[in-house]
Amino acid sequence: MGCTSQGTLLDSLNMNKTKLSACWGKTLRVLPVTVILVLLLLYLISFSFSPLQQLNHLDSGHETSQRFHHKHKLIGASVTANSVSKVSGEHCGKSNFQIHRLHVAFQVCVTKDEDILLKSYLEGWSELQNLMKALGTIFGFISEELTSKMKIIIQHQQGVDGKEYTTVKSMIDYELRNNLVKVNGLGSEGLESGCRTLLLLHRALQWLQLFLDKLRSNSESSSMSNMCADAYQRTLAKHHTWLVQKAAGIAFLALPSRAEFFRILCVQDNKETRDKIRNSVNVIARVYNITQRMYAQHGILELA
Repeated sequence: MGCTSQGTLLDSLNMNKTKLSACWGKTLRVLPVTVILVLLLLYLISFSFSPLQQLNHLDSGHETSQRFHHKHKLIGASVTANSVSKVSGEHCGKSNFQIHRLHVAFQVCVTKDEDILLKSYLEGWSELQNLMKALGTIFGFISEELTSKMKIIIQHQQGVDGKEYTTVKSMIDYELRNNLVKVNGLGSEGLESGCRTLLLLHRALQWLQLFLDKLRSNSESSSMSNMCADAYQRTLAKHHTWLVQKAAGIAFLALPSRAEFFRILCVQDNKETRDKIRNSVNVIARVYNITQRMYAQHGILELA
């Protein structure tokens, strides 16, 4: 994808940021002061993302083979997902989330030698962002910060060394060679380290993976708030202060009921749906494990 398309994407991200800011302003006028303070605290420490459409180009002979493999894998998966989404989307009302798109994005981001294509990885996160927005204002307000994280990686890919940000492996190798991995602030192009930025997404991915798995396996009477909070305690909580953990717990209380959540997903709460969620969880888990292994091998799991 050329610079014009990526510029259009960034314009779209900025428009979304403006809309989210307006929505957040309305929320501030109606929420009690105590809740406002809690949300502001969460806002300052949250992570979030928005849609990506950039295309990374691979140059070497080995990478050309990877691109050929990925292209055909993507075409097959996209045809299936688009046909299913078209049918199910007719019954989804205003919901933008589609679990089929989530599954496809994370499925195709894994290369045959178990690297992670950043383009598809971030497209998967784009769908997770749609999910969080659908859960209501209490989660939707963090999308502005998530968008800023997404833009960091896009801007890295648009820079003079953009080809180095094609995959997770190429990004790690490049930033390690140039002593950029541990930069806490601005690098040579005025951007935060791509590895540090991705690490925040990586940790959040495990949280949402565990939450979706609990949604699939727990009984119909299980509390959505408890499931989300338990997944949080097992993942992100260890990286947050006590105060942030308490604030997050309050936010989880605003989650909709299980029935409402499945309505947001545009599916029925039945075996077929739980099977679809399980398949998506398995794909996300694979992506998480591959990324975790690469970060561990390079000793950069504790950057932020």
